[in-house]
Amino acid sequence: MKIDIHRHAKDQGTAHRVVRNLFQWQAHEMESGKYYSIGLHPWHVKADTLDTDLALVREAARDPRVIAIGEAGLDKTIPVPMDIQQEALKSQVEIALEVDKPLILHCVRSYNEIFSLKSMNSSVKPWIIHWFNASLEMGMQLIRENFYLSFGHMLFNTKSKAYQAFKHIPEHHIFLETDDAEYTIDDVYQQASLLKGFSLSKLESQIRTNFIHCFETKP
Repeated sequence: MKIDIHRHAKDQGTAHRVVRNLFQWQAHEMESGKYYSIGLHPWHVKADTLDTDLALVREAARDPRVIAIGEAGLDKTIPVPMDIQQEALKSQVEIALEVDKPLILHCVRSYNEIFSLKSMNSSVKPWIIHWFNASLEMGMQLIRENFYLSFGHMLFNTKSKAYQAFKHIPEHHIFLETDDAEYTIDDVYQQASLLKGFSLSKLESQIRTNFIHCFETKP
């Protein structure tokens, strides 16, 4: 079983199970028998619509098909002011606490802020960094704080931090994803298997186990 932990497209590609990420205005697209995450992406944060957007996330978050909140997060490379990004993220942390579900995070040059926020909340549910592309040291620090790390197309870039770190990241804290990249989940699993030196069957079994532990449900 190949699980795609983070995908935006409506079709599930070649994965057996997908967690489709919906933006707050897409809640009506949920279908029966499928899994979703829903959140206010930092790219879409606007001060004048923040309350309305968060209300949409909060309403959809209680749907049993939604197994995670997000992607939420922080991004220092975009023009959205950091204070309003932080307000949006803190609210979604609260929503995740209310519904007792994991949080999927978009994090760009903002790990210190993410660590600070994590230390101030009482959630025992994991947080997941999607499209992880940082150092091994950062990855290990995140894992110690009950994070999972999701890897995708950067595993094909031999110069990326993700490529270098993935070989050494403990397999019990990894997920794989396609996001919006041109690679299929089959491609990603094959590359991850090569980098880890695992058989595909062992990798699939481990990620299935990770899914059950993280989301407390079967894929």
